[in-house]
Amino acid sequence: MRHRPLGSALALATLFGASSALAAGWDTPILYSAEHMGMGGAAIGYVDDPSAIFHNPAGIVRTEGLTLMANATFILGSITSSPAPDPTNVESEPIVAVAPLIAVTYKFTDWFAAGLAFYPVASAGATYHYTPGGTSTEIEDTTKVTFLEISPSIAFALPGNVKLGAGYRISSVSLDRFRDTSLPLDFTLEGWNFAGLRFGAQWDPIPELQIGLVYRHKTETEITDDKAIVLNPAATVKASGSLVLPGKFGAGIRLNLNPLAFVLDYEYTIQSQSDELLIDTDPTTIIAINSVFRWSDSSTLRFGVEYGIDDTFFLRGGFMFDGRATQKKWASAFGTPPGPSYTGTLGFGFKPDAPWDLNFAVAYRTGSATVTQDDVNEGLSEHPCQACSKAGDYSLSMLGAYLDFTYSFH
Repeated sequence: MRHRPLGSALALATLFGASSALAAGWDTPILYSAEHMGMGGAAIGYVDDPSAIFHNPAGIVRTEGLTLMANATFILGSITSSPAPDPTNVESEPIVAVAPLIAVTYKFTDWFAAGLAFYPVASAGATYHYTPGGTSTEIEDTTKVTFLEISPSIAFALPGNVKLGAGYRISSVSLDRFRDTSLPLDFTLEGWNFAGLRFGAQWDPIPELQIGLVYRHKTETEITDDKAIVLNPAATVKASGSLVLPGKFGAGIRLNLNPLAFVLDYEYTIQSQSDELLIDTDPTTIIAINSVFRWSDSSTLRFGVEYGIDDTFFLRGGFMFDGRATQKKWASAFGTPPGPSYTGTLGFGFKPDAPWDLNFAVAYRTGSATVTQDDVNEGLSEHPCQACSKAGDYSLSMLGAYLDFTYSFH
């Protein structure tokens, strides 16, 4: 595999150890932060720390003074799929991902706050080693997709306990592909996008209830590599394509019944905005490579409960349902199986009478689906796909661990 310098944002992610995780579509549903992941990741209705820049920017006006936050997300897992006709049902190499969220907010007045955050927002990928039937040569087959964001954000507190927030999203996107066969693939397509937005609102109708709404704007990023190897090992070409991070709507509530609190989020992702990835080359090579997506819009439901002890120690639990987005007709060996996934979470929080707090959480996610040859044939008849995977049993299992630390100067 060729080794070439990546863009500065990708280099920063590598410094923190970021790697590929798995998602229904590109979004990774088990990311941030430890406090909220302990409750199934639900944070749209109420969040009062700098991770609000990711969850719902309206929440940053709930922070106090200058607030710093660091969250580390560790994910370990594997997937089983059929990246080639033979062999089928191949287990990937262990997937190890470290996704940081680093954020800072400052509350200038009682009604205005601003902040800045860096975080990976979405990803997919895996590495397989397999030996095709009738041969003795082992093949390495790798794909990694990563979306990183830097987001400056602002929020306002309005009369009537209404809070509004907005974030500007600067994105770095990369697609790393490697396959060592007689028709090899070896390229890293990269690009930047400066047209992303996120909007959020929160309302506290009574002290015991918080309600939130959030919207993420669709982005489409052009990615290129001037020295790609695409099917011809003897020549490099310029390769290009585009990747879409789809729009998303979310709504959430938090009900406070001291010492218990209940949270519920619903997210609707417009996955149908991702139709196909076509990798063009200049000069033209043997064949254009396409990955057919034609994903279905999907829903994610998050539920959690928190029990406080003396307003200092907090025990948390949660559950997440992530609906199917990918199609059996065009299955991928490098992402979530074409079926729903289920996640259970547990967490613990410590908030002493001090300007800091510490939270820890764990999550376990699983999902599976079976792709038949009839499914594959149907996809080929509708829209042929050179990069799609084959019939077989698809499954994933992932274990996540989360740690966050927040400090406020006020």
